[in-house]
Amino acid sequence: MTRPQEVDWEVLRASAPFRELAAARRRFVRTAATVLLGWFAVFLAVIGAAPGLAATVVVAGMTVGFLLGLSQFVLAWILTWLYLRAANTRFAPLEREVESLAAATGGPGDGAEDAAAARSADGSGAQR
Repeated sequence: MTRPQEVDWEVLRASAPFRELAAARRRFVRTAATVLLGWFAVFLAVIGAAPGLAATVVVAGMTVGFLLGLSQFVLAWILTWLYLRAANTRFAPLEREVESLAAATGGPGDGAEDAAAARSADGSGAQR
């Protein structure tokens, strides 16, 4: 069994696919965090500055403040779904490009193939 070469991280970090992937993820996370924290600030402002409005019953005994609080959970689930969708449609193709570049620079890619080959070569089938 031969030992795989190390990935040239400097080349990988300087590559266009890696920079594009990092920038796309950074944009998404900054936007999502801004939206979530902004909505939380609105929630706190209503609760703190307008307790009368927050205590207004909307439907079935639920107040504006309670519904705004529940909306935080709804927004978190929506942002999670949006991230998963972006991960599958935008990030995954870039990740594959980065993985192929890593393999081309001498690295083992994600290492799964090498580990499976090593297990089957020694016949143990055990993970290391």
